[in-house]
Amino acid sequence: MANATTPPVLNSLGNGDPPSRIPSNDEKNITSIDDSAELLNIPGYDAQLIWDMKEERAAIRKADFTILGFIIFLFVFMQFDRTNLSNALTGTIRKDINITTADINTSTTLFTLGFVLTEIPFNIISKRLGPENFLPITMFFWGVCTWAQVFMHDRRGLWALRFFIGALEGGYIPGMALYIKGFYTNRELGLRFAAFWSSNAVAGCIAGPLALGLLSLDGKHGMKGWKWLFAVEGALTSFLAIIAFFYMPHSAARPKSFLGHSFNVFTPRQASILTMRTLREDPSKARGYHAAVSAQDIKDTFLDWRVYGHIITAFLSMLMITPMNTYAPSIIQSLGFTQYAANGMNSVGSAVSLILVLSLAFNSDRVRERGFHIAFGFCVGVVGLFWISYVPYNKWLIYTGIVITQGGQGSAQAINAAWLSTVVEDRKRPIALAMYVMAIQIANFPGSQLIRVQDAPRYAFGFTIAGSCCAAAAVVILVWKYIYNVTSQGSETGTVKEEGGSFEVV
Repeated sequence: MANATTPPVLNSLGNGDPPSRIPSNDEKNITSIDDSAELLNIPGYDAQLIWDMKEERAAIRKADFTILGFIIFLFVFMQFDRTNLSNALTGTIRKDINITTADINTSTTLFTLGFVLTEIPFNIISKRLGPENFLPITMFFWGVCTWAQVFMHDRRGLWALRFFIGALEGGYIPGMALYIKGFYTNRELGLRFAAFWSSNAVAGCIAGPLALGLLSLDGKHGMKGWKWLFAVEGALTSFLAIIAFFYMPHSAARPKSFLGHSFNVFTPRQASILTMRTLREDPSKARGYHAAVSAQDIKDTFLDWRVYGHIITAFLSMLMITPMNTYAPSIIQSLGFTQYAANGMNSVGSAVSLILVLSLAFNSDRVRERGFHIAFGFCVGVVGLFWISYVPYNKWLIYTGIVITQGGQGSAQAINAAWLSTVVEDRKRPIALAMYVMAIQIANFPGSQLIRVQDAPRYAFGFTIAGSCCAAAAVVILVWKYIYNVTSQGSETGTVKEEGGSFEVV
C-alpha cells in the first residue's frame, strides 16, 4: 500500500489499488495479447509500464488542454458556419436576395440532407485515413463554401451552398468523438464529450456579439453586413483547418511529421501512459489502430438493438434545435427588440446551456449514472418549449422561455453519446456514433417545418410538438435504463449495467 512519501502505483485500470490484487478481466485480456503484433506495432505500447496517479493526472491534464481544447475551438467554428444564417436573417439578407421563410426552411432541409448523406461514408473514410488527416480537409472546404455565400444572389445560390456546407460537415462530429476516445478511458468520456458538445453553447455565446460587430460593418467597402458575417467566419474556418492539419497528432505517441521534422506535445512517457491506460481498459481498441470499418461491422451495428434507444431519443429530443438555432434571434427581434439587441440576447441561452451541459456531465461521471441525467436534460427543454407556447403574452416572459429552451436543448446529448460509445464494441463505434449524429440531423427535416408564418411570434403549434417529442425522449431513455438494469446483454469490450444509481463497464 502506498505511504505518504510514495505515490500509489497504478494498476492496469488506472486506479490506486495495490498491484498485488487479483487481476480483473480487462487485465487478463490485455495480458493474453501482450505478444500480439497488433499491440507491439502501436506507438507508445509498453506492456511493462507502471505509473503513479500524479503522472497520470498530468498526462490527462495535458490532453485536456492541448488536444481536447483545440478540438473544442475547431468545433466552435463549425457551429458558427452551421448557424450564422440565423444571425444573417436579422439583417437585410431576406430582401437582398429575395428569399422567404419557406426558402429558408428549404435551405435548412438541404443542409441536413447533405449532412446525412455523407455522415456514414465520411466517418468510414475518417476511420481509415485518420480523423486528424481527413477532417481538417473537409473543414477547409466547408469554410470556402461559407465565405462563398457572399456571392449569393437568389434562393438557388442559398440552397446550393447550404447543401454543400452540410455535406462537407458530415462525419465531423462522430469522427472527432472517436479521435477523443483515443486519449481517455470510457469512465472519463461523459465530461469530455460534454466539453466537446458544449462547443454549441460556446459558439452561441460568442456568435451573437460577433454577429453584432460584423453586421455593424454594413456598407463598408460596398458590402452588406451579412456578407461580412459569412466572409470573416468562413475565412477563419479555412485558416484554422490548415493549422489543424499540421497540428493534430495521429495519437498521443505518434505526432505528425513534415519534411523529416515532428513535434509532440507529450513526452514519450506521457504518451505511453495515455496509450496503455486506454488499451488496458478496453483491449479491443488495439484493432482500431489499423483496421478499417468492414461491411460486417456496419451490418452488426445496424442489428445491435442497444443502439436504437439512444438514436431514437436523440431524434425526439432534437426536433427543437432547428427552430431555435434558425429563428431564435428573429423571434426575439419580433418581440420588439432591436436587431442588435436580439443577437446579443440570443447568447444568454447559450451561456445557460454551457453551464447545464458541463454540470450534468460532471455529476454523471462523478456518480456513475447516465439515464436520470439524460432525462433531466430533456425535461429542461420540455419546460422551455411549453413556457414559450402558453405563458401569458409578455415579451420578457417569452424571452425567458427561449433562454430555458436554449439551455436545455442538447444539454444531455454528450452523456447519451458517451453512454452509447461505452455500450458497443470498439469496431461498432464509428457507425454507432455516426447513426447517433445522423438521428440528430434527421430531426432537422421535421424540425425545420415547425415554424409557420401564421403562428408568429410564439409559434405555439411547432413548439408544442417539439416539447411533446422531447418528453417522449425522456420516457424512452428511462425505459432503456430499465432494460439495461434487468438484462445482461453486452459485448466483449463493454456494456452498461446500471445498478444502484451507477453505471459500470463489465
